Amino acid sequence: MGFERLEPGEWGDFHFIRVARAKGVRYRCRARFCGFDGRVRLVERQGRTKKAARESLESALADLASEEQGTLSRSDTFDDAVRAWLDDLEALVRLDERSPSTVATYRHAWQKHVSPAIGGLRLSQVSVPVVDRLLLRLHGEVGPATARTSRAIISGAMGRAVREGAVPLNPARDVRRLSSRPKRQPRAMTEEERAAWFVALAADEEAVSRDLPELTSFMLATGLRIGEALAVIWSEIDLDTGTVNVTSTLIRVTGQGLIRKRTKSEAGQRPLILPSWCVSMLRRREALGVGPDEPVFGSERGTFRDPRNVSRWLAEARTKAGFDWVTSHVWRKTTASILDGHGISARIIADQLGHSRVSMTQDVYLGRRSVDPRVVTALELVAPPLLGSRDDLSDD
Repeated sequence: MGFERLEPGEWGDFHFIRVARAKGVRYRCRARFCGFDGRVRLVERQGRTKKAARESLESALADLASEEQGTLSRSDTFDDAVRAWLDDLEALVRLDERSPSTVATYRHAWQKHVSPAIGGLRLSQVSVPVVDRLLLRLHGEVGPATARTSRAIISGAMGRAVREGAVPLNPARDVRRLSSRPKRQPRAMTEEERAAWFVALAADEEAVSRDLPELTSFMLATGLRIGEALAVIWSEIDLDTGTVNVTSTLIRVTGQGLIRKRTKSEAGQRPLILPSWCVSMLRRREALGVGPDEPVFGSERGTFRDPRNVSRWLAEARTKAGFDWVTSHVWRKTTASILDGHGISARIIADQLGHSRVSMTQDVYLGRRSVDPRVVTALELVAPPLLGSRDDLSDD
């Protein structure tokens, strides 16, 4: 009877030998192992019981398989590969080369969508058809964004497996390309809609108490993401020159809470010129007494506010005002549309919004970092109504 054919890093069936000794019976467990040089040799371990001998041999064989190939082999599961890949990303987070929110997003999508579908497959079973069918189903049932995130997870984990010699090819590279066009295109607010929004907010006592009128005014003046706007501290504001230096964003990470971190790209690190109406608003806020390390739009105690909470407050306010479609991204699109309507180049608009790639939005977004005085000229014309002092608002 011939031996089974083994691939490098694999081992064959286990065989036991009962050995009687003066101190009692022991067992030897043997198996053939194929090394990465292609040579097959016999590996043996002993134990007081068959189970102990087998476990000892399995551990030794696993160590041999990982010596040259790394931590993964073709018999490992896809979930094993994802865990190893996420560990790599966590190490990059500690080096400040990856965002913790990115890792959290990948981990959530893996646990909710990818692992239930293919997590138990061995790496040798994760084929192009398997991955293609999964991504097509997620694209149709959940959405393009989830399908893209899942593809990134599969590609990252299988890419790591390729580098360690566990599999020859990365199946995520050969799946069909699916449309990533969102179901609803971003919509900018018109001049009439902006006026109606600020009038509605000024009349909403809860929105005023939550500082939403001035926060959305600041977002209109800058085009900042909500996390970026909430992360701005007073030392980054220069009221004499009318500028803000954008450096950070706020995110919530499971197990760590709310953290302030650098923007996700180098393009996000940007100086912006503020229109005079925004500078006037900030001067009134500064007059209340602030510290250099306090957030400009913080809580009453001078602490950072959670973007998730503020987003929820904005959702409540827009529902009351009849603006269900207005999201924080709408403000960015509105700022970009205003600048575009005043002849500002797409390259300068991209600088304003902190985009690094033209594909981030439409063809009005490119990537270069500069400060153009025409930006402030355009934004001077869109001062929100009723943006007077807080005392003026309360008197009404």
